[in-house]
Amino acid sequence: MGVAPAPTVVIHHFDPRAPLPNPNVVFVLGGPGSGKGTMCSLAETQLGWTHLSTGNLLRAEREAGGPTADTIERYITAGELVPNEITVTLLKKAMDTAMLTTGRVNFLLDGFPRSLDNMEGWYEIFGRGAELPKMLYFECPYEVLEKRILGRAKYSGRSDDNVESMKLRFDTFKAKTLPTLALFKHKNKVVEVDASQSREAVYALVRKSLEAHTDPLLAAQPLTEKSEMQLGLRPYTKRN
Repeated sequence: MGVAPAPTVVIHHFDPRAPLPNPNVVFVLGGPGSGKGTMCSLAETQLGWTHLSTGNLLRAEREAGGPTADTIERYITAGELVPNEITVTLLKKAMDTAMLTTGRVNFLLDGFPRSLDNMEGWYEIFGRGAELPKMLYFECPYEVLEKRILGRAKYSGRSDDNVESMKLRFDTFKAKTLPTLALFKHKNKVVEVDASQSREAVYALVRKSLEAHTDPLLAAQPLTEKSEMQLGLRPYTKRN
């Protein structure tokens, strides 16, 4: 007779039977190719924040082949915004899972909210009485964004990394996302970051803006090898 596999043990940092604590959220927006994903990844590695990319969550859901996979593929390829109920549901699930399994409550929501409709979905979950999160906005000229996207297309394998999809995505960004940015500016909740600067300069601004909620011990740690590569301080190396 075979031996039964050992049971999977999941350690929860909070009582799964009780309500989870309120997350500390920073929204992160910027045009396609603005480098916000890289900066969020650096903040996760170096500062202990949890980086949740709406694009990555949607692509993962698409690859999993669930009931919404075809809908997600259609919207992403067309450069349009995926329906609100799909995006917000995936974010809420990912945040809850991260808090239970890691104990972390600081979140960078990369690519959210992309529209005022997204904000309606946020209100439905967290209520209109909750404090509106701060927003990091990565500002970058279109010409720079286009150059970055075309450079990334050589190795990313993403169906939306091409000139046609980029123009559609940028047009959607201007039509749907900029009004959301205007709302946050009106409420003095936006920290604007000039993303055309060097990666080191941009990261310094991001780090400063997150300082109040970052563990000082984590902030003081030296850069990891991965972080140095992301900042362009050392060449990328392939791992076997």
